[in-house]
Amino acid sequence: MDISNIVTAVIINYQTPDLIRHAIASFRKFYPNVQLILIDNGSRDESVKILTDIQSTQSATTKLVLNKTNIHHGPAMHQAINLCSSDLVLFLDSDCEVLGGGFIEAMIELIEQDKQHYAVGKTEFLNERGFLVKPNQKSIRYIRPICMLVRKTLYNALPPFQLHGAPCLANMKEAAERNFGLIEFDIHKFIFHKGRGTASKFGYGLGIRGKVNYLLNKLNL
Repeated sequence: MDISNIVTAVIINYQTPDLIRHAIASFRKFYPNVQLILIDNGSRDESVKILTDIQSTQSATTKLVLNKTNIHHGPAMHQAINLCSSDLVLFLDSDCEVLGGGFIEAMIELIEQDKQHYAVGKTEFLNERGFLVKPNQKSIRYIRPICMLVRKTLYNALPPFQLHGAPCLANMKEAAERNFGLIEFDIHKFIFHKGRGTASKFGYGLGIRGKVNYLLNKLNL
């Protein structure tokens, strides 16, 4: 399957130059011709030079967007999806290493099985505050944007990704309410995810709102 014209990949960076360099190199090892959008969220380190150098050597297949400030991950995902000409968009976290090819093709096959299939990736269940819970009647089926394929035409009918520890929460809650498919896919066969590569250094940018949300969740409120 030639996927170079039917999917766009997106990787977002904020001041993790070694991680983003490794993520791009591992992705390009298996997918040299897939269109790739790189977004830097106002980094003040060597990230911009690294990304600029990469883009200059891959100019036919790589677009670089340099935000002046850190708009944070969810809003940058929204920004990226609006820049994509393809209907299918793959989000890959900057702290991921691609271990093998074939996963994008497999994800495309799943999403194309039904026009109402919206997103494919690792699924979990969250509560209304965005914290991991066991599946129940009130839990929200959620696909982590670690490595996630989404359909842009359905995304445009939903709340946008937002500044949040779980940036797709409101989006996927409504997707489920509208019976859009959220499809499980075992990304770990293909992707090594370091985990919290950016958040461990810089947090989620939620300020006091994040602390209050965490406390209320602890109190089951």
